[in-house]
Amino acid sequence: MHKQIKNALFVGVLILLLSACGPFEPASAPVDAPVSSVAVNPTPIAVVVATEESAPDKFSKYIGLNLPPIPAGLTEGFSMMIQGTEDHGLWLVMDGTDEMLWLSEITHYDSDGAAYWEVRDVLDLSDLEAGLVLIPDGCFLNGVPDNEIIIAGKDETVLLAWRANTALDIFEVIPTNGIECRSDTGWNLE
Repeated sequence: MHKQIKNALFVGVLILLLSACGPFEPASAPVDAPVSSVAVNPTPIAVVVATEESAPDKFSKYIGLNLPPIPAGLTEGFSMMIQGTEDHGLWLVMDGTDEMLWLSEITHYDSDGAAYWEVRDVLDLSDLEAGLVLIPDGCFLNGVPDNEIIIAGKDETVLLAWRANTALDIFEVIPTNGIECRSDTGWNLE
């Protein structure tokens, strides 16, 4: 119930913000932005808000999954804490040729101090263009560090961007303009 209230409040605030901006047209094609410099995008972009119901059907079964262990048949590519949080992390997981990113939250620690997690949302990466690089950290928005931003790019160009919104426990699609990433961490998507 608490999560539903948070989601409803978020959507309400988003609607108020968007209505205050006046009319806008969505971009007709993805807008490219350099990974190593601030993206400039003169075309307005509509923000698509993901919700916990937006995980693709084939991956929604993982929402609510408690870890460890990772279920048999899945392979972990990497896992990492989201900087600036004490309880949220990202897990890149493969199910055969399908790739997905899990936004997870620590639920508790055992007596040895090992963390136990719950998957809160799933981002489907399996249909993305082959050869893209996923950068899960080290990004800035308009020159300000933003630890929740994740991008996929190619040839130093930001093609897609998401926010791992730890307040709402969801992935959100965000515009690429104003995003700059300075990271040594990258994962080649197949």
